[in-house]
Parts: sequence; structure tokens; C-alpha cells
Amino acid sequence: MSRNRISPKTKERFRKSIRNVIDGLSRTVVINKQPITHECPNCYYDKLTGRSTGKCKWTIQEAIDQQAVWAIDHPGDIKYKYFVVGRCPICLGTGYIEIKRRAYANCLVIWNPESRYTNSMTFTPAGTEGSTMVQLKTDPKHYNVFKNAESLIVDGVACKISTPPALRGLGNQSVLIIMAFTTEKPKLDSGEIIKDY
Repeated sequence: MSRNRISPKTKERFRKSIRNVIDGLSRTVVINKQPITHECPNCYYDKLTGRSTGKCKWTIQEAIDQQAVWAIDHPGDIKYKYFVVGRCPICLGTGYIEIKRRAYANCLVIWNPESRYTNSMTFTPAGTEGSTMVQLKTDPKHYNVFKNAESLIVDGVACKISTPPALRGLGNQSVLIIMAFTTEKPKLDSGEIIKDY
């Protein structure tokens, strides 16, 4: 009977070393998840137009009472404010309140994956030089977060996902690959490489 030549302790040490290498090479990417929307508690919502009707739900006394009760549990947060007619001061006329959500993931970032000799964005006087694409490689556990993401922030640059995330590899060796693009222009004094022709 043949014995396994590599002990479990050595395998675990190897896994930890590889994990440390991956963490050292990766960068944190901000994932803007789809926001949660709630109907405005201060005004009526018109489902036909998808906006606020511009009419308050409360009388002035009810609004003061509701605000006093709300302020006890949530100091500094105003949820009820009386108005006669016009734009609601809480939702600003949208009819709903949006709660933004973010998640973070460590990813290997490759700008301009077609030419991998550099891993930075390159800008020319005519514009970006084919480096509006970015490829992210990360752990497959982040699949659902990237699948439902609204936008990304990679190295401080706002990006949109261009294709659905894809799993590549087999079993424990699989990796999640995300392709994204950006339309941002370089800022002055930003430190980006600008080629002179």
C-alpha cells in the first residue's frame, strides 16, 4: 500500500502561504450593491407616476408627535416633517427613501487585460489608450455579490460590470472572473501615466 508522501500539516502550511500571497497581491474593491427602497413615511406615493404626490400624510400636530417619538429612538435623524403642498422635505419629491449598500472584496486587479505587461491605466492626449477595461479575479464566494452589483469602485475609479461574473477552473482551484469598464476621464495631478507623442 502506497503512503501519501505529503503530510496534511505540510499541505495546510502550503495553503496558508498561498493565501498570504493572494492577500498580498490583491486590492480591495468596493461593490455598490442594489439599494433598498422604502416608501416615504412622510408623503403619499403615487404608483401611477412613480413619484411623490406632494401631499403630507400628517396634520401638523401628528407630525410633531411622530417626530418626537422617532427622535427618542433615533437621535439626529428626521423622518417626519410637516409640509402643506409641494416637494416633500424628507424624500425630496421622489416618493421613496433609498438606502445605499456596499460590500468589499479582495481582488486581483488587471487594467487593460489584453496587454498585461503593465497593471496601470495609461492615458494619451487623445484619451484613454484601450485601458477602460478592467479584469478582476477573486474568490468564488463573492459570486452573488458581483452578480447583483450596481457598480464597482476599483482603485478609486467608478466602473460598471460589462459581462456577468464567470467561474473558471475546477473544484477548489476555481476562480471568479469579472470584466468591468469605466468611462471616467483622468483628473489633473492624479498621478496617472500620460504618454507624450
